[in-house]
Amino acid sequence: MKIPCKILFAGLLIITTSLTSGFVTQPDKTGRPSPQYEGIIVIPGLTDSVTVYRDEKGMPHIYATCEHDLYLATGYVTAQERLWQMDLVRRSSTGRMAEIFGKSFVQTDILTRCLRIEEISKLMLRDEDPAIVACLQAYADGVNAFINTPGRKLPFEFRVLSYEPAPWTPENVVCILGLLGWNLSTKNLADEIFNYSLVMQTGAEKASELIPDWDVPNDIVYPDFHISDSLIREVIALTASADMVRDLGVSASSASNNWAVSGKRSVTGRPILSNDMHLTLTNPGIWMQIHQVIPGSLNVTGVMIPGEPFIVAGHNERIAWGMTNLLSDDIDIYAEKLNPDNPNQYLFNGEWKDLTEKPEIIDIKGGKKDTVVIRSTHRGPLLSGLLRPADPSQKVDWTGFEYLHGFHHVDTIALSMKWVGYDRSDEVRSVYLLNRAGGWDDFRSALSTFRLVSQNVVYADTNGNIGLNAAGGIPVRKGNGIMIRSGKTDEYDWKGYVPFEQLPYSFNPPGGSVSSANNKTVDSDYPYFISQDYFVPYRIHRIRQMLDEKTVFSLEDFKRMVNDQHSYLAALLTPWILRLKDRTAELSPEEITALEALADWDYNMDPALIAPAVLEFFRISFKRNLLADELGPLYEHLNYLTGEYFIYRIINDKPHSWIDNVNTGPVETMDDIVYQSFRDGISSLIKEHGKNPKNWRWGKIHTLTFVHPLGTVKILNLIFNLNSDKYEAGGGDHTVSPFGSLKPGFEVNVGASVRNIYNTADWDESYSVIPGGASGVPGSEFYLSQTDTYLDGKFYKDHYSDQAVRRAAKYTLILKPGY
Repeated sequence: MKIPCKILFAGLLIITTSLTSGFVTQPDKTGRPSPQYEGIIVIPGLTDSVTVYRDEKGMPHIYATCEHDLYLATGYVTAQERLWQMDLVRRSSTGRMAEIFGKSFVQTDILTRCLRIEEISKLMLRDEDPAIVACLQAYADGVNAFINTPGRKLPFEFRVLSYEPAPWTPENVVCILGLLGWNLSTKNLADEIFNYSLVMQTGAEKASELIPDWDVPNDIVYPDFHISDSLIREVIALTASADMVRDLGVSASSASNNWAVSGKRSVTGRPILSNDMHLTLTNPGIWMQIHQVIPGSLNVTGVMIPGEPFIVAGHNERIAWGMTNLLSDDIDIYAEKLNPDNPNQYLFNGEWKDLTEKPEIIDIKGGKKDTVVIRSTHRGPLLSGLLRPADPSQKVDWTGFEYLHGFHHVDTIALSMKWVGYDRSDEVRSVYLLNRAGGWDDFRSALSTFRLVSQNVVYADTNGNIGLNAAGGIPVRKGNGIMIRSGKTDEYDWKGYVPFEQLPYSFNPPGGSVSSANNKTVDSDYPYFISQDYFVPYRIHRIRQMLDEKTVFSLEDFKRMVNDQHSYLAALLTPWILRLKDRTAELSPEEITALEALADWDYNMDPALIAPAVLEFFRISFKRNLLADELGPLYEHLNYLTGEYFIYRIINDKPHSWIDNVNTGPVETMDDIVYQSFRDGISSLIKEHGKNPKNWRWGKIHTLTFVHPLGTVKILNLIFNLNSDKYEAGGGDHTVSPFGSLKPGFEVNVGASVRNIYNTADWDESYSVIPGGASGVPGSEFYLSQTDTYLDGKFYKDHYSDQAVRRAAKYTLILKPGY
């Protein structure tokens, strides 16, 4: 995302002021002091002294005598390192981005206000356990203690954007977790609109050959509900506004791996657990490593989201756990019939019901305001009618949505959204109890209120047990939720959620291992519909292949596995390409060179090789040649996951109507499509990188830079040193060690947001690494300090015992009560 010009001007102004005042002393430094890591800080509200050790990776180890002091200190420490990031995520969760970034974010704020995250968070806290609320309040007090420190200088981002942070509240904590749930659900919303468009474009029968888990006889196109093209386009454009937040590094992708082996399959005789959550590679990163200790009461370590006080994934003295996205279908879209005589009513079960109305005032940087009225049915908000230009003098740009045609325009139809986030969930309770769980039963009890952020949660404990448990809000509905449904009756309304006791789980399976990688959760015998949106099973195939290669595993084996870049996709596609050896007379010298590279390849996406680049350019052309003829302009709106699943279905099931190019006379075979795609792919490779194969190295093409949200302003990056260097990256979006992109091209911005390996036999011999660093302050030595270690596939020890923590301490900070 390009930062608006006013922000650039503000950045230049602060730099000029800083230079003339001596604030910035050298052009390669931020000039801002690093957070205080040693000495004594007096903090009002503490009841006793708290000790904070920081190890070589900058991870805080916080020792307190009670929960109140522990979480107050946690709030202070996270604010020291990540205050602006915390404020940015808070603003994103409550729809207040336009206040600091201007009118270009108005549409994003409107969409966020439709989620009602702030309202629902306040309601949830009314019923929360008072002990948990007290922890949230203590955390907020700690954040505010940092904000209110006399003489403190706020992080430079606040100065550039000319504002100050509001006080932190317990509601903010819940809002951040609500935003995480939404970020993991947004693709589901886009897919329902795409599926509807696909059916209208190709017909139900042909679409059903590619859409997984779709029962063709389902009533999906309603004779009395013809949705207009403008209505569909409007909702697509509205939901696409979320991409602006993603480009700032706030929102997240949604893949992950986890697995565990039992003691019988471990050289330690106790379980080993691995977890790497795949999210947007932001700078600073979404996670902060932390260790929280109340001697004799609590000892938990792992990663937390700055802005909330509890460990989301990690281990305590008894258990370890990690998470992968369940990819549940937790959003449905309904076609609502509005009253032509009263547009504030909708038809439901034969009666006209009043829409609820809620005015929302959007504050815009510079003092302007925009007002929108969000109208809702009993299911949720009407997404149509909300789209507006950021500037009233502008017109909405519908470019790219011309593919939606042939609908009967009916002004009395609107689209509403039902989302799991509108119903009660309690991730705060879940994570609080996970931090304290002593075994499998405690673990499952904690997960029972984990509804909004649906996950497959892996488990291992010191008693030798391993397990995997689905946790999340799975709606009970008629049929499935993969298409726009009629809202005129309660036929397709949700009837509640699948009881937690009926969610799938595995505990101590006979094979001695459990694993998940966003693959399909259950088989067709399961009585409830979970989702159609599963990742193509390349990663899980490879993980289970590695788990079958050995009987007993060491920690070094786990390190190798989590860094594995062997491509199951390459093993599937390359044999098809190598059949072109019989047609070398038809190929150019460059095409023959590319074919020879594939012939000698072991399917490892090594950055030093050219074979991965050949495969990836072929893959782009292959997808286009198989799908674009039927989809037309709709092809450009095909998202990554859906497109990959379509290709997987075509390769394995070979539906002839999709293989043939409908725009040509002869009927093409798969070999014909492979031939054309190979030549198209190499042509694109040459066009972009030249004929010299040295320039085809995968690492030269496939690069990664950790970019700060303000780092796109070149002069800010130059002065404040915000962004990382550019790195060569191996792997791909389909390998166990993933590096992919949310946008076309090979500029990596998605990958493992943390890598954890937990050793239940000796917690001090556990390992972790994050892509960036512990600190979000550019002047800190812990800003991007773990990047090289991460990209080299290496790890840091997770110091856990008191002796190990003190031995590894690089800095010691004492927080004392202020009276």
